[in-house]
Amino acid sequence: MSNRGKDDFDEILEVPSFEYKDRDARIAEASGKGKKKAKKKKKNHKNSKFYKFTRILAFVYLIGLVAFESVLVIMDVLPAPTLIALVVVMSLLSVVLFIQLFFKNIKMWAKVIATFMSVILILVYGVGSAYALGTLSFLDTIGTNTENKNSVNVTREPFNILITGMDVDGTVDNQGRSDVNMLVTINPSTGEMLMTSIPRDYQIRMVNHGNATDKITHTGFYGVNDTIGAVEDLLDVKVNYYVKVNFDTIVKFVDAIGGIEVYSEYEFVPVKFDTWTVKKGWQHMTGSQALAFARERKAFKEGDNQRIKNQQAVFQAMIKKATSSKTLLLSYTKILSALSDYIEMNMSSQEIRALVKIQIAKNIDWKIEKYTLSGHDSSSSTYSTGGTKVYVMAQDADSIATAKEKINAVLTAEK
Repeated sequence: MSNRGKDDFDEILEVPSFEYKDRDARIAEASGKGKKKAKKKKKNHKNSKFYKFTRILAFVYLIGLVAFESVLVIMDVLPAPTLIALVVVMSLLSVVLFIQLFFKNIKMWAKVIATFMSVILILVYGVGSAYALGTLSFLDTIGTNTENKNSVNVTREPFNILITGMDVDGTVDNQGRSDVNMLVTINPSTGEMLMTSIPRDYQIRMVNHGNATDKITHTGFYGVNDTIGAVEDLLDVKVNYYVKVNFDTIVKFVDAIGGIEVYSEYEFVPVKFDTWTVKKGWQHMTGSQALAFARERKAFKEGDNQRIKNQQAVFQAMIKKATSSKTLLLSYTKILSALSDYIEMNMSSQEIRALVKIQIAKNIDWKIEKYTLSGHDSSSSTYSTGGTKVYVMAQDADSIATAKEKINAVLTAEK
């Protein structure tokens, strides 16, 4: 083959090779640009979805905020300065979050942070609103609908609350003996509180039954008004409010808060729980154990006097455990649901919330004093037993006079 023919042949072979290489490069370049465009399009699509989500979240957040603030106002337990400060802080924070969530020209990292914070706050607002509404419902359930002619301004005026405990199981409307009777005198101005305990067998007059004599435990058979009348007559006071509980109240409450730690002055076996030995010192008690401990009197020389001490120990342990932040947080709804059928009072929901409000505002460090009426053993027929004589604790005039003085001192004290 001539040189000219060879060159032509080489040219024929080499030209397509360059063309193929160039075409492959263009295809590869076009393919790369296509992938980039597809990736960018996919990213923009994801961002668009996220922006739509954050906009919806912004409005959901505002709804949750408004609902929570409305519940706080309705609940009315926070002092005005605290409530205003809280609303202002939440509102300022909400403006920042809303801007971050709603507008598109916000950097992605800022939107992510705002999304996380808003979801957390929505949960907080929801849980807080549920707790508050549950509390309002609970207070409305345990309160009575009857008008209370003895009600006072509990945030300013001293008042008396009678706590009466029935020796029956079941719901609180079941009648029985009134085994626990404690008059609590409270002065919100001075921060003084006096707990006057009346032994179950203490002799009283049934003012609603012709002033017939009986012992205070029997007044429970005739209703809480008879118990109130007997206490008012005995101590010459006006009972402004009452709280009525029974055996199941103690059991269910203690179990709802996970048991309590109680100090016992003696080792003994409760009659109502003879498979369990109470050790001297501190010990953990379930609801049934706490009830048996509080009811026992036959195991002690002091009888009912020691039982009153044990009841006070149980009440103090319940208050201490129930008011701990951990217990309230973890068992709040459980406590409310457990007690709704087992406690009754004639203090309104508004009055209870007013007491909570003043406690938060003033952080009152209550000065608590305890006193128990004393008497002497006796035997007498009563209104409830007819002509049959039964054991009663006859009144001690000096003890009653001392109780009246102490109660009056708290009621008339001025800051």
